[in-house]
Amino acid sequence: MAKKQAAQLATPNKLATPIIGSRAAGAATGAATARRRGRPRRAPRAALRGEPLPVRAVQRAFDLLALLGQQREAATLSELARSTALPVSTVARLLATLEQSGFVRRVATRGYAPGGRLLQIGLAAVRRSSIYDLSEPHLRRLSEQSGETANLAVRADAGHAIYLRQHVSSHSIHHASWLGRMLPVDKTAVGQALAGRVNSKGFVARSDTLERGVTAIAAPVRGPAGDIVAALSITGPSYRIDDADIDRYGALVVEEAQRASASLGAPESGDKQ
Repeated sequence: MAKKQAAQLATPNKLATPIIGSRAAGAATGAATARRRGRPRRAPRAALRGEPLPVRAVQRAFDLLALLGQQREAATLSELARSTALPVSTVARLLATLEQSGFVRRVATRGYAPGGRLLQIGLAAVRRSSIYDLSEPHLRRLSEQSGETANLAVRADAGHAIYLRQHVSSHSIHHASWLGRMLPVDKTAVGQALAGRVNSKGFVARSDTLERGVTAIAAPVRGPAGDIVAALSITGPSYRIDDADIDRYGALVVEEAQRASASLGAPESGDKQ
């Protein structure tokens, strides 16, 4: 009897072995999972390059404000959601926060528009622009001599320009005010002037680009370092501006752009870097 019990104790338990092995494997898997979960996440590439990381909610709020700034009328919640490709609930939360802060205002039942605090920031930025202050006499002369609307534009970003100031034509039919609107550089006269893509006479003319039946003539304004900092332009209905007018207005714009450049301390064309 004692020999039989000793034999049973010496015989391996075939059923227990896989259970123990399974538990050990499970524990090992769990430990590996825990290690993976506890392992520090790899830093984004922007952080590794030393670039600032955007905060998603803040970036979305800024995108909304920029979109509202481009609208000519109040925009509805659904319109903003479609334009930003964000869920309506997300846009609603962002707008509620911006409205409480005064950056957005609700316009009755028509939707949302820029608020007072956003206007304050925009005006402060404009007032700190030296080209804005000195452009007034140049725009006035361009408008008076051509009879059309004269404009001042600067770069908004790599692909867009923005109108900062205008002297509107006295004609009953004239180019509509586009103050504050983003304009694509590659499709507008002021955009091409800001990019330095002018003809041999120093100006660029475009017709029927963003608006059918509108012609624009523009020339670049240079800063103290000789770089292009702004553009002056004349815009009007194409039926009033023929080829002879384009040459004449082009010479006017180039002359005023050179005067503005000199006021900013730009080097003479022969000394330009």
